[in-house]
Amino acid sequence: MPNYKIILEYNGAKFAGSQIQPNKRTVESELRQVLNSFFGPQGSFQENPEIETIFSGRTDSGVHAFGQVLNFKLAQKLEDLDNPYTILAALNANLPEDMVITKIQEVPDSFNARFDATAREYLYKIFIRRHRPVLRLDSMAWHKEELDFDKMAAHAASYLGEHDFSAYAKLEEGDSGICNVSKSELIKESPICFKYKIKANRFLRHMVRRMVGELIQVGQGKEASPKFTSPAEGLCLMKVEY
Repeated sequence: MPNYKIILEYNGAKFAGSQIQPNKRTVESELRQVLNSFFGPQGSFQENPEIETIFSGRTDSGVHAFGQVLNFKLAQKLEDLDNPYTILAALNANLPEDMVITKIQEVPDSFNARFDATAREYLYKIFIRRHRPVLRLDSMAWHKEELDFDKMAAHAASYLGEHDFSAYAKLEEGDSGICNVSKSELIKESPICFKYKIKANRFLRHMVRRMVGELIQVGQGKEASPKFTSPAEGLCLMKVEY
């Protein structure tokens, strides 16, 4: 069966996460509805079964994505991929305003967006000011008090390498807490905006938000602790590597 890879961008503010959940608005449910209206049995490809999507990984409620990756299979080939913008324009015209497909391509039948991923990279933005922000409210986390950038940057570097991150996560039954972090970098974009970039071979649920929560505690001069979970709105899945 022809196999197609999609790169998806979305604003997670009004989604209950990426994964399908009963009676909730999710990224996957919105996308599947549109894909099936075009390529499913109720669309122009009646030979196709109901389309199933495989995401590279799930994002929680409120978390954004710039480069989420997924794949789906069809019973027959798409003929217009020589000019993919035609298909993208049609699909995006039917998607809600808070999500957009930026790329679609045919991939080998064996490709699996989740299991073939070798690394994922996230970005977390922290806005530091006593007065609340009114611009880009849903794409950064607001922190009222000043933070010590140098202490936070040094602590961020301590995450590099292979470690057991169980303390930073909500583990699934039988899951391992071992992750290999290849990038953990805090950037001072301005005195009031810090950006944290992290890349690893795998991530655990809530792992990045708890790591950022610990960085914030360090920046406040407190003892490092993984118990504080930073707000979802500051987090964005930037890219997935294969």
